[in-house]
Amino acid sequence: MMASGDWLVLRLSADAGQAPEWVVTDATGALLPETASSLGEAAAGRRIALVVPAADVSLFSVALPPGNEQRLQQLAPFALEEQVSDDLDQLHFAVGARNADTGQVPVAVAGRDSMRQWQEAAGALSLLPRALFAESDLVPVLPGHVTVVITRDLLILRNGEGRPVPFPADDPELALTTLLGPGADLSAVHVVVHAEPADWPRHEAAFDALRPRLASLRVQLLTAGLLSLYAQGIASSAPVNLLQGEFRPRGVYEVDWRRWRPAAAALAALLLLHVGGTLFEIHRLRAERARLDAEVERVYASIFPGQRPGATPRRALEARLRAVADGGSPQGAMMPLLAALAAARQNVPNAKLESLTFKPGALQMKLSAPDASTLEQFSQQLRVAGYTAQVTSGRQHEGGFEGQIDMTTGS
Repeated sequence: MMASGDWLVLRLSADAGQAPEWVVTDATGALLPETASSLGEAAAGRRIALVVPAADVSLFSVALPPGNEQRLQQLAPFALEEQVSDDLDQLHFAVGARNADTGQVPVAVAGRDSMRQWQEAAGALSLLPRALFAESDLVPVLPGHVTVVITRDLLILRNGEGRPVPFPADDPELALTTLLGPGADLSAVHVVVHAEPADWPRHEAAFDALRPRLASLRVQLLTAGLLSLYAQGIASSAPVNLLQGEFRPRGVYEVDWRRWRPAAAALAALLLLHVGGTLFEIHRLRAERARLDAEVERVYASIFPGQRPGATPRRALEARLRAVADGGSPQGAMMPLLAALAAARQNVPNAKLESLTFKPGALQMKLSAPDASTLEQFSQQLRVAGYTAQVTSGRQHEGGFEGQIDMTTGS
């Protein structure tokens, strides 16, 4: 007897003439024996999850104010405007559950055209997916380990509970050092590799060359295929379902809407209030972005006297600093540090930034606040964002407290 929590996990082939891959699992991600003679028969009575290529979906983790799924979807494009290269109107943003420890919200971004193509391909098979996941988001979470999943075209790496990152498949050492940073001590790193038996021989020599430099290296060959691993990720890793907003599947949770007509009339006024609140929040975020641009322009002028950054000061400053740092670690770039600084200011508004100094991978900032505990709260917000931060000096004066915080990447 089929349980309502069973899943049909499906991956479409890049070759239109090739049959899709699929497995059926229970609610825990464990594979179930399948005797169905067709895909349609296997889908009957089960929830359908469509797995799409990692290269077509970008994953982020950003600080967003409280709100429901719809509101966070509206705010996510503004928070990620500087981190995506395509036109925002061409992109679809989906949000996941907020991390209770860091307060960060996971966001998955895919092209609107790709979303339509995936839904149309599923429709051509007479399937209505309840969920659409990026394969990178289904990589297992293993605290204290770096998980590597070998696909046909990519290596997908996940450091502990961090955000999974896809890399080219030809150089695992480069992928590992890029993920962990050039200064990482590989002798303390434990790596677990997942691969299908047919794909492992192409990568075995490269990983064997890395083995002596690592604390440990375990290889798990997936005789049941990558989908068996991804199915476990659906149950255990809280992936972001891309089927949100305009792409939410029709026919799911269908009800007779007429019975809710009286309630709908009562909710209309609340909806107007919600829209007003959302517009106010968008206006506030735009104002905060303008303030940050002005601050970056001031920093640019202090670092490069007599030169103007042009219409996009943040991009100009990042480009100049990247050139100075000769490429540096992505975590040491200016924009992620400033983004963490801006998020901390939102959470501790009583702290006022007086000046800052940038070096690759580090910021030194002077702030004024009502008291020393406010600066410590500000420092704590930076640490929550994954940076090392501490108050290194301070003094009490008549108007409050003035101190210095040193912020660096790494733990």
